[in-house]
Amino acid sequence: MDISCPLKEASSSSIAWIDKHRCWTYKEIDELADCFAAELFERGVRPFSRIATLIPPGPKFLALLFAAWRLGASLCPLNVRLPPAGIELALQKLSPILFLQEDLPVSGKRKVIQRFDASLPALFLTTSGSTGEPKIAALSAESLFQNAKGALALLDLQANDRWLLQLPIFHVGGIGILLRCLLAKSAVVSDPGYQAITHLSCVPTHLQRATPIYKTLRSVLLGGAPVYSYPERLPIIVTYGLTEMGSMVLAKKGPVDGYLGWPLDDREIKLAEDGEILVKGKCLFLGYLQNGLIEPPQEWFATTDLGKFDEKNGYQITGRKDWQFISGGENIQPEEIERYILQI
Repeated sequence: MDISCPLKEASSSSIAWIDKHRCWTYKEIDELADCFAAELFERGVRPFSRIATLIPPGPKFLALLFAAWRLGASLCPLNVRLPPAGIELALQKLSPILFLQEDLPVSGKRKVIQRFDASLPALFLTTSGSTGEPKIAALSAESLFQNAKGALALLDLQANDRWLLQLPIFHVGGIGILLRCLLAKSAVVSDPGYQAITHLSCVPTHLQRATPIYKTLRSVLLGGAPVYSYPERLPIIVTYGLTEMGSMVLAKKGPVDGYLGWPLDDREIKLAEDGEILVKGKCLFLGYLQNGLIEPPQEWFATTDLGKFDEKNGYQITGRKDWQFISGGENIQPEEIERYILQI
């Protein structure tokens, strides 16, 4: 599906990225993406090419992401915490045409013909691998932007807002921040010392280590692990999401009561007979990369997460199907034990 490039549409003097050294506008990043696209084309990148990268989060990563997409190629950000053997294994599975460990040069090469096709594979991300060896999920730009649009309706993200990037860009949560800010023409902040933060995403461990003290804070997305409590003065939105759906699926403002309400726009949920959560929608990924090919998912994707549904409060996440164990003939979820331990 050919659509206009969202970065090209956002190209303006609006601030797009704030790091420790300077502010970048959307126009500057758009122009950089054009330069990178020409350089990638010179290096043989074509539609369906895969580019693996260890480039750190920053405006040049955002430009590289869209440079690849404008050529019909996909980006594969690797986990920087992997040991060399892990990176080598990931590269064997991905078979990228390029492996970039440093920034591309900004040269004077002529611009190339660009075609932003949102239906093509755009991003390959390694899942957390809680059920064994990590899988590589392929997502299209269309599914990623559908997820971002559904999240914006909840977040009240405006053009002058500033979102602190605490999540890694090799994780779908970090990519989601970049795309939401792009659609809203707000700015991503990679300088933790910057004080005018309005939005941030974190996991419960972040709040256990330090409570955010930004005076301008309006939204704190909290997810990635069971949430039992948090400082009540924070504008928390508890979320549930997964790589295979492009990030957020459920989200709820307000106090922690175990419930997460109903799916965001363009997402559907139902429960299997054993309580497993099944999802589908416009955000659903293209499939897992298997032996160089993308194996498409079933219409309803089985998450291996367990849940319950209440007509008044919506959905509740109760645990992981693969973490359940049996003791004395009883099925036990470790999350339930953890919840009771924290109460005492």
